[in-house]
Amino acid sequence: MYRWESKSDPEHRQHSREEEKRLSAVSRKQLTMLAREQFGSRELIGMDQYGPQDYVVLVSAPQDPDESFVPVALFRKLELLRHAFEGGTAAVMPEAAEQWQLTGTYVPVSCASWASDPNAAAVLKETFDFALALATGAVTPQVIEARRQLDEILAEGRISVLAQPIMDLRSGDVYGWEILTRGPAASVFHMPDELFRFAGQSKLLSKLEFIVIRHALDEIASRRICEPVFLNVTPVTLAHPLFMAHLEQCLERHPSLSPGQIVLEITERHEIHDLAEMARILDRFREKGYRFAIDDAGSGYSSLQWIGELMPELIKIDRSVIQFVDRYKVKESLLRAIVTAAEEMNSDVVAEGVEREEEADVLFRLNVSMGQGYYFARPNPLLHEHERGIFQEMKERIQVRRGLVAS
Repeated sequence: MYRWESKSDPEHRQHSREEEKRLSAVSRKQLTMLAREQFGSRELIGMDQYGPQDYVVLVSAPQDPDESFVPVALFRKLELLRHAFEGGTAAVMPEAAEQWQLTGTYVPVSCASWASDPNAAAVLKETFDFALALATGAVTPQVIEARRQLDEILAEGRISVLAQPIMDLRSGDVYGWEILTRGPAASVFHMPDELFRFAGQSKLLSKLEFIVIRHALDEIASRRICEPVFLNVTPVTLAHPLFMAHLEQCLERHPSLSPGQIVLEITERHEIHDLAEMARILDRFREKGYRFAIDDAGSGYSSLQWIGELMPELIKIDRSVIQFVDRYKVKESLLRAIVTAAEEMNSDVVAEGVEREEEADVLFRLNVSMGQGYYFARPNPLLHEHERGIFQEMKERIQVRRGLVAS
């Protein structure tokens, strides 16, 4: 399910009915076109719209002979569809990117369910009801079963991690890695949006993040990663009285790792109620050598306020700013302003969600120091040093586009 959610607080929401109708019409057209492009006639089973800004796409996946398994490749295609859907809608209706954000909830549908009710419309509706319940926190029998599954996943530690490289746009080298979480592949909690949102609704967010941190550092150490690693953490967990001790215990198990290698990445999607207290918490971690990044800069007022008061070592610019930055002067102006502010604070900048060469060229021109996104590389398992040859071609491309070497 894909869902447009307003970025405004409900009490201050001022979307006109005409604007919502236009977003609905543009989105439906974009999704219909893009879904047909992304999935062939054999994969795409059906699409429907169940609310003003709620859409369901039902696709089939090749079946593993041993179990009901949803391939990771399918989730990647669904994520690509979400990115294209968001970007395509924003290109036609730029104001949508400023006032709305697109979320995706992916719910596996078993072969047994499909066989017992082969009516595509009924399956779409059932899938939508479950996805909507997950997105909104409604209590249904399906959600109760999902909570049981989540308890089981956490108890058994069935969490895996991927890494997406953050490229140094001055040299073309890999600067560091953002660690990304995945749940079991055959579970509704495979993708991080569902996993973390439901864990938060179930009051299990810090427990989940403690497990992710431990597992991530185990993987980083086993592959002898020496570059900085970005670990996502919510303000709730950052303020947890046992979180620093948990980090220290994890590092004690791996003498090759140090606090100076770790960047704790805080996202705007989780509210900070007391910025002064959070600044004091960050200072305590900085005394140990940890660094901080503020995620989603440019996606809303609060992220800019966070940057000013928390003074992060790194600023990650939200992909809503980067998408089609080559086409919209206002986005380039916003990007330029953030880069200027970062320079004044002695902070480095990472541009997220870079998917097109034209976007990367704007980053080169504005002297943005780092970039991350599908243009450079997709998330994959962590690589040993001797496996890094796959990035050589990208390094050469960056150096050519930046004018560091002749083409």
